[in-house]
Amino acid sequence: MRNTLTKPFQQLRWNLALSYAGVTVLALLTVEVLLLAIAGVTSTVFLTSGLIPRQLIQAASVEYSPILRSYLSETPPDMRGIADLLERVDALTTMTIPLTFNAEELLAVGNDQTLLGSSPPDLLGEDSIGQKLELEALPELAAPLQAALAGEEDLDKLYALGEPGETVVIVVPVWDAEHLEVLGAFVGLSEIPTALSLLGDAAPVVGVSLLFFTVVAGIAGIAYGLIAARGPVARLSRLSEASEAWGQGDFSVVVDDPASDELGELAGRLNQMANQLEQLFDVRQELAVLRERNRLARDLHDSVKQLAFAAAAQIGTARTLVRRDPAEATIPIEEAERLVHELRQELSSLILELAPPAIEEKGLAAALRDYSKSWSRQSNIEVDVSVQGERSLPLRIDQTVFRIAQEALANAARHSNAQHVKIDLTYGVSAIRCVVADDGVGFNISDDHNGFGLRSMVDRAGELGGELTVESEAGEGTQVILSLPVDESHKDREGENDG
Repeated sequence: MRNTLTKPFQQLRWNLALSYAGVTVLALLTVEVLLLAIAGVTSTVFLTSGLIPRQLIQAASVEYSPILRSYLSETPPDMRGIADLLERVDALTTMTIPLTFNAEELLAVGNDQTLLGSSPPDLLGEDSIGQKLELEALPELAAPLQAALAGEEDLDKLYALGEPGETVVIVVPVWDAEHLEVLGAFVGLSEIPTALSLLGDAAPVVGVSLLFFTVVAGIAGIAYGLIAARGPVARLSRLSEASEAWGQGDFSVVVDDPASDELGELAGRLNQMANQLEQLFDVRQELAVLRERNRLARDLHDSVKQLAFAAAAQIGTARTLVRRDPAEATIPIEEAERLVHELRQELSSLILELAPPAIEEKGLAAALRDYSKSWSRQSNIEVDVSVQGERSLPLRIDQTVFRIAQEALANAARHSNAQHVKIDLTYGVSAIRCVVADDGVGFNISDDHNGFGLRSMVDRAGELGGELTVESEAGEGTQVILSLPVDESHKDREGENDG
């Protein structure tokens, strides 16, 4: 069940689609992290450079100074209004740079350096409100606060910066309506953020973005991948179909892919390879036909021609004797009849060998049994055929086994003087084995018996990566042992080429 569910995702189209989705998600997340890092570093640089503090002072002067002025103008100053204002102020925002300055501590100070309000209220102690601000507790505040209360308008003197991770202080002087007198100051203190802390603050946003990009960008990437993969998959499918047809011997199939990319070049090279293979098979077929012709010529010369010549000689002898001694003439006539009978048997055997076997319709085992029966009748030699584990194999393997067994039987009929032949055909897991054994006269392996028939069998076996051995001793019979490897990935017979 699990394999059924995961099988579609093992296809090239889905692999490409998932790859596109993964690349899309990773690219978007990488861009987001880079932007966050750049924003963090840029913010820290701007903050420590003084640009942001100056803009924060200007923004606070516009937004909060008028309100604080109204409270400071009263006599005595409106302490309740100042406290409410400081509670409402939770951030100072620049107008030109999208950065929020989260003030951790806010103070309102009178022109006589009296602390009029603080946020949080207990920042310097509840009893410090209304008392003169002790700058020893806030040494970084001393210089910008004194400058502000003195009426300094140079913004660079109204803030103090430490290193990243330390305190930044901004002081906004609050002038009266005529801008003649400083009524007090608005003070903000906070820690200078580092790039790492900014990224840490952005972690929740990154987490939400991760989920969003994973789902949305992943779905979009898969959809795009499926669409984008259709072209390459279709082109590869054409290559696969063509290679399958070539494997079955049909080289008329051509891969039509005019593109100039790698797949197009591969298609062109495969087409060229298929053309070369077709030419090679044509040459091999011609060579096979030539070998069969040579074998037939050899057999005709070694057997039929010799028998015909011997019969003609016996007939000539009988013709000479019949005038002088008719009774003596019967001996060569009988010998001539015997030779003619052998000649007819030899011709019948050759015709039987040349007849195309019905392997494709019957299968190897059935075709071998039928041929053995016909051969037994022609040669007057008993034959037993034993088959184990019969199953369907590629046609080229069946034909090779049949032809080698056929040649082994022909050699047994011509040379062995055997009374019995046994054929054992065994279908193994990775190889098929065929043994043709006779009880004939045998021969000495060490002698030169490298005839055409043996060479033909060895060549046939070698063409399919097999091995053929001959075991024999004088007077002990002969065994022809064939072993051919079996490719289980190709069991379809239809359309396979005759080797």
